[in-house]
Amino acid sequence: MNTRINVVVGMLLCMVAGFVFGDGLEVKGIKAQYRNGQTFITWQDAAEGEAGMNYRYTVYSSDKPITEVNLDEADLQLKDVINNSGQLFGWAWRKDLRVKGEHPGSVLQEGGEPLPKWSGLGVVTVKSSGNRYYAVAVTEAGKRASKIVAGQSSTVKPVSESVADIAPIKLWDSNNREAKNAERFKITGDKGLPLEVRLHASGGYSFSGTHKYGDYYLCFAKEKWGWRDGLPGVFAVDEWKVQGPQRVRLVLVDAILNPKTGNFLQTYWFGYVCNPIWAEHEEPRAYNFTEKRVLWTVDFVKEKYGVNTNKIYAVGGSMGAWGCMTFALRHPEVFSAVYPNRPRAIQTGRQGIVRVNKNKLVNMPDGKTDFYERMNMIKFVSGHPEDLPFVGWCCGRKDGFATWPEQVDMVKAMTKMKHGFAFAWNNGNHSGGSKAMRTITKHYPADMFARNESYPAFGNSSIDQNLGSGDPEDGDLEGGINLGFKWSDIVDQKDKWSVTLSNELCIDAMTVDVTPRRCQEFKPKPGAKLKWSTSNGDKGSATADVNGIVTISKVKLTAGGKTVLEITK
Repeated sequence: MNTRINVVVGMLLCMVAGFVFGDGLEVKGIKAQYRNGQTFITWQDAAEGEAGMNYRYTVYSSDKPITEVNLDEADLQLKDVINNSGQLFGWAWRKDLRVKGEHPGSVLQEGGEPLPKWSGLGVVTVKSSGNRYYAVAVTEAGKRASKIVAGQSSTVKPVSESVADIAPIKLWDSNNREAKNAERFKITGDKGLPLEVRLHASGGYSFSGTHKYGDYYLCFAKEKWGWRDGLPGVFAVDEWKVQGPQRVRLVLVDAILNPKTGNFLQTYWFGYVCNPIWAEHEEPRAYNFTEKRVLWTVDFVKEKYGVNTNKIYAVGGSMGAWGCMTFALRHPEVFSAVYPNRPRAIQTGRQGIVRVNKNKLVNMPDGKTDFYERMNMIKFVSGHPEDLPFVGWCCGRKDGFATWPEQVDMVKAMTKMKHGFAFAWNNGNHSGGSKAMRTITKHYPADMFARNESYPAFGNSSIDQNLGSGDPEDGDLEGGINLGFKWSDIVDQKDKWSVTLSNELCIDAMTVDVTPRRCQEFKPKPGAKLKWSTSNGDKGSATADVNGIVTISKVKLTAGGKTVLEITK
């Protein structure tokens, strides 16, 4: 009886304030269930199909039942939840698919039944343990358009919540997939395999529940991983064992649903400009939400599938190459190597759910660092002398996306800082330039690198082709930097580092600068004096630089031969 009185009083107050509810709009069938640190709130949308396209939904919570009278006292948890949000993420990318309601609904626990069409779904990450009530309201053009009704749009029984690690929901198992060639991608359960993290190119937003291979997961991001809590995402884990080394593959999606348009927003494997509903600042900032979500996903796969944590590498083309360069290269604690296929090294675009002029300054979450400054990878490698993942990348001189001058500048920066890398190019455009990656993977397959194993980084090879000045017409139209090198028998001790070197492209005597990288034991102090010698009879002295890095210049190699280089303290 009290609830009914409260609802009537609340409606009268709204009418006095000039607020009018939408004609016939109401949320029905609200439910709340808890699992793994998150509460899943479901409901039946106020309208179906085209009629519901312009409506959004707001989710509230409280430690007591929520009514019209006390709604202002409830905590705002989610806003701008789109129509038919219970449809499985992937098929929900485009509003023209979502409006039909023909595709499967999300599953909230492994083995559970999909949500019926026209279901709403909001996911809230638990911040403190206890009992909570929830309510959902319709909004139209930013204004509330439905009332709160106990048992329909607000829960009458509390849900018991506790703080815990979130977990993804497995929708399909690799052993139950029936698609053509699915057998090739089944998870064997073998432990200690390398992990390949695949970052899709632009257009990868079409990745959906129709992904045919591997274990397939649905997950909902935590609050600080998105402009609001509980943003949905999907990923797949399969295994490749047909060509090349057997490996586990993590296939990711970078995009989110844009609340303004109801369509997808690609995040460039970074994140986007927004003003999160949980943030205290008023101006939009550039948040690296996607990077955080990908790191969490990699951690999940590492533990779940028992991969070799020292052999995790990233691959991607175009926008995925951009992600390899601007994201994976920043994380030597995770990645042993990265393979960007036609990347940008200087970011010139940014995505957002709010409109910001391209030339307007937008800072990172700290409110101080300019987004474009942070995403300039030439500046990044120039300021990070410590070990980074090995980088093998390619490009075409006529590429209009990954422009040629920035590739040249990136090579110069990597060489100056003595990082491990190789670069190959041709005279192709953005499409044709991808073929140069075959040269990189031929000479430097990912299994050559591990985070716990030292390797030699090369620079100023005498057989490098001519990059030119940065003008696409200047220099060799096809070629590579640091190609053809092989090594073996690395000795990485406290007082000695040695390696056996060769180069399969060497047709005469050649020279190259050699820098021990990723050393586990051999770590000279800055300014330390060292001696070096080679099996060719050459010898000399060297001094570790201010970062403790030592480089032996112009080491001689011979055609078809092997040279042992030894460095001692």
